[in-house]
Amino acid sequence: MTTPFKDVFMRRVREEWLPAYCNDPKRQYAVEGFHIDDNVVIEADAQDFLRAIDNGVAIIGDRQGFGMARGYASETLFWEHERTVQPRRITLWLETLITVATGARLHFDYGWPIECLGMQSKDSAFDLMTFKEPDFQNEYVAVEVKSTSRAVDEMTENLARCCAGDHDPSCFTGTRRNAHRKWIALTARRPCLFWAVGPSPASKLFQVAALADDRLHLVPVSFDSLRF
Repeated sequence: MTTPFKDVFMRRVREEWLPAYCNDPKRQYAVEGFHIDDNVVIEADAQDFLRAIDNGVAIIGDRQGFGMARGYASETLFWEHERTVQPRRITLWLETLITVATGARLHFDYGWPIECLGMQSKDSAFDLMTFKEPDFQNEYVAVEVKSTSRAVDEMTENLARCCAGDHDPSCFTGTRRNAHRKWIALTARRPCLFWAVGPSPASKLFQVAALADDRLHLVPVSFDSLRF
């Protein structure tokens, strides 16, 4: 009987990535502080995360940061909680898990070369990007990752408001602020596609269309549009 990918992922978390993270000389955390509800890990996300790690789509760098070839920063797989609690509570950072898994899908399912993928845009507006030669400065696909499907819906709704020119003081606070940052980056660099991704299968893909008055319009498109 085949072992579920989620079980393999969690075993490797506990045996490989968590000890290396906790034992970093600048951390020195007790692994006993790690807590997780296994139900938060989706089988498809675990499978694609492992595909990425085991095939060089994502690499583990200094201090256990996960990154890709064209990224501007790396992300850890863990979230650290209050220092005052000992052992320090550590949980799984789902957005990193989903980001790395999405990179695997872009490579294996849609044909993007590894050297065209990156994590964390130069202004931190996007979690994952693809580029096409010779332009490695402006994203072709800009990806935003959220840890829940509800957060995907909220972010895309707020982003659509910004793209339609509906700006008010709420753009600079709360969840609208996050979407507003995406709008600024989309306006500046005009990627062809914007992909909002949550836990599998939560996912929305849009073409970024420019209107005559320089506003943007997010047009839902088929996932076939992601092909390299």
